[in-house]
Amino acid sequence: MRGIMAMRVGAGALGLLGVIAWHGGGTHLDVVLALAGAVVIAVLVWEGVSRLRHGNEAAEFAASHGWEHLPRTAAYSTRFSGAPFDATGSSVRQEDVLRGVYGGLRCATFTHVVERQHDGERSAAQLYQVTLAELPVLLPRLDIVPESLAHTVAQALGGVDVEVESHEFNRRWRVVTRDPRYGHDVIDPRMIERLLQPDAQGRSIRISGGAVLTWTAGREGVGTLAKRLDVVVGVARRIPAHVVRRFSEGGGSLVDDAPPAGPAWATTPGVLNSRRYTGIGADADGDGVEDWRQPGERLGSDDEPR
Repeated sequence: MRGIMAMRVGAGALGLLGVIAWHGGGTHLDVVLALAGAVVIAVLVWEGVSRLRHGNEAAEFAASHGWEHLPRTAAYSTRFSGAPFDATGSSVRQEDVLRGVYGGLRCATFTHVVERQHDGERSAAQLYQVTLAELPVLLPRLDIVPESLAHTVAQALGGVDVEVESHEFNRRWRVVTRDPRYGHDVIDPRMIERLLQPDAQGRSIRISGGAVLTWTAGREGVGTLAKRLDVVVGVARRIPAHVVRRFSEGGGSLVDDAPPAGPAWATTPGVLNSRRYTGIGADADGDGVEDWRQPGERLGSDDEPR
């Protein structure tokens, strides 16, 4: 309803300015300029309504699932490197941050906003929806890029391409890291199996800064949150234990930042901090609560980091 209202407001402003310019004795150039101004107004109205709707959905989700909602922060602005965090502007922030436990891991999703100003005028903001799962250790950066984006993205990442024995994986993904040994250690058969599942296809995935994250351009609402969390949590839980142990022993442990203790329904994998099925996630086993895993995928010791 609000989106329709925004369209009506923008269209009304466009038509009104055009009529005023025409009947006011303006030239065709005046009409064109008036219409261009109306288009700008419509875009601004649409963006404002979209931001409001997205924020309301996030707040409602947090209230019903026991998650934390931060309307605005800059806590993630300098934590990560690479796209989309390498974009600079006069204002860099995160909006509508949702944080909670999913699949036994602390997770977050937020809209990363980059705004620029030129000659005192603010340009349209760049928006990215980032979703991440926290890790218990700081790991070196490793990018898993869809092969379809390799030509335009991989060169900017630096590092070395890592190929594995799976032809299907190499056909779909480009893995870039500065340490080939580390890349081969992380992309083991269990990780390959997870990344070949349909929900991971086409997503850029990164391990960096104590987290596994993925992102898309624009805002993405809570309707797809469970699917995004499935991907980052699934990747995080398949990082081999010997990799985690090696870097923990090297001084990269983040165990003090582990999720706080809570009731079983709030910390057990498969529950989005709700004691009932809400339709947000998939109820694969029919037990009445969301399952973070894919239908048919077993949950057990094999899902713990090795």
